[in-house]
Amino acid sequence: MAEYHEYTDQYRVPMIAKLLHALPHYNITFHKINSTFRPNDEIYLESLGILGSVPAALLIISLLGLLLYLMTRCCDRKPRPAHSITSLKVALSIVTVMCCAAIGLGLYGNDDLHNGLLEVLTAGRKVDTLVTTIRNQTHILENTLKNRIRPQLVELADIFDQPVSNQSALSILFVSLNIVQGNVTLATNAASDIRRPLTSVTMTKFLSDGDKMELIRWPGTVATLALLLVLCAVLLVGVARHSRCALILFSVCGLLAVTGSWLMSGLYLSSSVAVGDLCINPADFLVSMSPRDLPTNVLLHYTQCEPGHTNPFTQRLRESQNSLNNARSAMATVMKISLVLFKSSGLQPKLGAVNADLNSSERLLTQLTALVDCKAVHHSFLAAARGLCEGGLLGLVLMLVASFVAAILLTIMVWVDSHTWIYIRKRNDYAQVDEPSYISHPAPQNHQQVMNASRTLPRNHNGHFSPPVISGSHTLQHPSKRQQHEMMSHAHMQQNIRAMGTHTLGRLPSHNHSPTQLTGPNNGKYATLSKQCKTLEANDFY
Repeated sequence: MAEYHEYTDQYRVPMIAKLLHALPHYNITFHKINSTFRPNDEIYLESLGILGSVPAALLIISLLGLLLYLMTRCCDRKPRPAHSITSLKVALSIVTVMCCAAIGLGLYGNDDLHNGLLEVLTAGRKVDTLVTTIRNQTHILENTLKNRIRPQLVELADIFDQPVSNQSALSILFVSLNIVQGNVTLATNAASDIRRPLTSVTMTKFLSDGDKMELIRWPGTVATLALLLVLCAVLLVGVARHSRCALILFSVCGLLAVTGSWLMSGLYLSSSVAVGDLCINPADFLVSMSPRDLPTNVLLHYTQCEPGHTNPFTQRLRESQNSLNNARSAMATVMKISLVLFKSSGLQPKLGAVNADLNSSERLLTQLTALVDCKAVHHSFLAAARGLCEGGLLGLVLMLVASFVAAILLTIMVWVDSHTWIYIRKRNDYAQVDEPSYISHPAPQNHQQVMNASRTLPRNHNGHFSPPVISGSHTLQHPSKRQQHEMMSHAHMQQNIRAMGTHTLGRLPSHNHSPTQLTGPNNGKYATLSKQCKTLEANDFY
């Protein structure tokens, strides 16, 4: 039970805050500086900015690498086999699923941070309400003592100035009345001392600004991470449907996502280190930010609430309580003597009103004594510190890890995606790459080879060589491999004969050079390429 009481009533620095606080803090000249949380110190803010610039440097390096890669790929238009990007598509799918998991981790961390900040704001409202209540109660007490009891005592003093026969009793009456007035003044001063330092203690603006910022930050972060998930879905659809348009869309939008992820990593890194520094000793930060009118020992008492430590507010309230008790005792003497000396002056209502106001002031003091006790404020302080430094800081670190991992994975995805869509072509391009080449047979290089090739030409009825007849049916069908080989050999032979000065394919002379055999391109004893026949090209064999 003792350990549980110590754990619940004392703040302990979380391990994650110690690790973040241990990160070195350097200024612009790379000199190590004090890592105490000082949000108003320019050098401290400079060190946080240097830490946040590390992911920005990684962003620049990744963008330069991607630029260099695209410069090397911009002139590479060589078709690739259809199966050449299968491994890229599989890699894209795996990395995209991992990126979705990282984004999910960011959503989880964002929810933890949101809950931690809500605990801070809730505890802040409780403390602000408590301080406002104490301020209002002390104001009511001061107003009662100063503006109601004191004028009534003045009226009683005027009544007691009437001549009476018993001067000794009158003397005692005035002494008692002065005691009442003196103690009322002491109680009034004590109430004023309590209220005065609390006048400038207000968290209304801080709480209002915190609500507005969290109202924008939390849904904005959720919307941003949701857009990244949609972008990952676009990439998965593009990979599944082999959509070049979807892959290009991701490549363009992915650059924006990579830039945003790296920049958010820098922001989360600086914020995590700052919160870690704050969580090392949040009480000291509150003391440094407290108003000048609020004594330091008072604030430390409420944040630590150590047993045996005297609360200055409680001490002043006890002084006020003792003053009111003395005033009530003296007032009882005043009532007893005055009712005997001044029977016909109508003192009873006035004396009853003074006693009623004294009783009301005593009840206010009792309430204030409970309000200024350190336990209520200390409980709210612990709730705020643990909400920020345990749940909130953990969520912020998870968002840092998620954004850093997502930035790396998105960079890889953009690289692989760019490599993938660059080589996506039409199906015919892949088919041309996969089909074997039909023009790889070398042509005869000398006269002897030409003569050997000419022996394979078919002979006509006169015994002369004639080229093969290419009919329309041959141009509409895919020839066999043997026919393809013969056609290509004949084509090379004809080119070499043409280079040696012989006649063209359509003008090979007959044996007797008879003019009757030259009546037309289709009437001779030899074949020719007419306009109805399609010229054979490499694509025709596909």
